[in-house]
Amino acid sequence: MPLLASLAIGVLIWFVPAPAGVPRNAWQLLAIFLSAIISIITQPLPLGAMAPLGLGAAVLTKTLTFAAVFGDPIPWLIELAFFFARGFIKTGLGSHVAYAFITTFGSSLGLGYSLVFAEALLAPAIPSVSARAGGIFLPLVKSLCEECGSRTGDDTERKLRAWLMLTCFQTSVVS
Repeated sequence: MPLLASLAIGVLIWFVPAPAGVPRNAWQLLAIFLSAIISIITQPLPLGAMAPLGLGAAVLTKTLTFAAVFGDPIPWLIELAFFFARGFIKTGLGSHVAYAFITTFGSSLGLGYSLVFAEALLAPAIPSVSARAGGIFLPLVKSLCEECGSRTGDDTERKLRAWLMLTCFQTSVVS
């Protein structure tokens, strides 16, 4: 039902005449975009399915060209970072890297400094803050905190988790 509702809204906007001064392609893109956003919010399918469907609709209706939709490397860089993050979590590599960090840097201050240094090293190679912070450092910090016994929901989150999350947030804002 949510999928039909979002499609109905998109089709309705598609066939409403565009306001004066708004190109027809822009109006059609608005219809596709709103339909996709409503679908993402109501979740008839997961985000990973709805976003490509919206992009595909823009290409199939000739509202945008294939190159305009899929040609920019930045969204692909962000997507790749999130794929790496998922693999990082699923394979347990995050825990192994966390143990290496804990062994090497030991204290909470050392862990914080090491994350700042790693962020500074990766910033030129991965220019997207979203990709770096959400795709690489968040899974690493979550693994670090869990391995150090600081978990959300059991009153230990203030032990180390708050410090490392705040450090990573402030570092990603600056880098």
